[in-house]
Amino acid sequence: MASSAKFAQTDDSVFVIVGSGAGGGTLGNELAQKGVKVVILEAGARYSIPDFMNDEWPSFQQLAWTDPRVASGSWRVAKNFPNLPAWIVKAVGGTSIHWAGASLRFGEWEFKAKSTYGDIAGANLLDWPVTLEEMAPYYANAEYRMGVNGTNGIPHLPGNNNFKVMQAGATKIGYQTVFTGNMAINSLPRDGRGSCEQIGFCFQGCKSGAKWSTLYTEIPKGEATGNLEVRPLSQVLHIEHDSSGKVTGVVYADATGTLQRQKARAVAVAGNSLESPRLLLNSASSMYPDGLANSSGQVGKNYMRHTTGSVYASFDKPVHMYRGTTMAGIIRDESTNNPKRGFVGG
Repeated sequence: MASSAKFAQTDDSVFVIVGSGAGGGTLGNELAQKGVKVVILEAGARYSIPDFMNDEWPSFQQLAWTDPRVASGSWRVAKNFPNLPAWIVKAVGGTSIHWAGASLRFGEWEFKAKSTYGDIAGANLLDWPVTLEEMAPYYANAEYRMGVNGTNGIPHLPGNNNFKVMQAGATKIGYQTVFTGNMAINSLPRDGRGSCEQIGFCFQGCKSGAKWSTLYTEIPKGEATGNLEVRPLSQVLHIEHDSSGKVTGVVYADATGTLQRQKARAVAVAGNSLESPRLLLNSASSMYPDGLANSSGQVGKNYMRHTTGSVYASFDKPVHMYRGTTMAGIIRDESTNNPKRGFVGG
């Protein structure tokens, strides 16, 4: 691992990033490459690829954000699982360690949820202020940088047995677009990393390093410039500002629980969907009584879970669904908006 720069806590010229996942880790590298001094503060520990465990429960204990939480409100999770830990990663690299690698583009209509779906009871829909056409160059840049297979001439992953069973059934009933997906997982050696070994534990951290994660892609590249310092076990508690309202730094708890202050020229909040609003709301002041960046009053609201519907079946011959990439493949035929089915979206 490259030796990290060590910037003074009183240095107000550094750019502070809270969180080291897909957003924070990537931003840190981009700024470091341009000569900007960056400090990434990460609440979790720093692991390396050999530390990952191909065992679901111990891995969850190692990587997940297991701090006690309280859920409230009328939604089902608050009633059934009020203390359920979220499977988001508390470690350098964030949830880019845990994700399956699926890297799909929004459809054109998905940028216009309000216009397309209309009013839906219980939902607070808005149209994105950008279009697919505007986002296409950024998608293309990300796909190249992350090595998304099926793009940039990178071959798709081979289908594992699990996929072949699904493909056989899907094609029998007439589906046309059945493939192993666009995944940010090397199907060939690329960017100094090897290719997928189909180990089957994508969620537990990729032991071969084939799956893109900021832990071993963006962050080491940023550190190699000498402009990026990553501080693990540093949980940011409060963002500070001056009398004009301009952010001046952050207060964080270090590995011993001691409060530290890091000055900053700017602060990027790049935590997960729970920790980012928590930090912004906890940074309330007399000037910003409702929290920072909350002129809309929407920070901490409209939480949207990554929902999953599961169907299981038994077969007369072995499927070995535990082998190969966690997400074996995709059927795209149903990913269109057809409200006649009784719901909106794909």
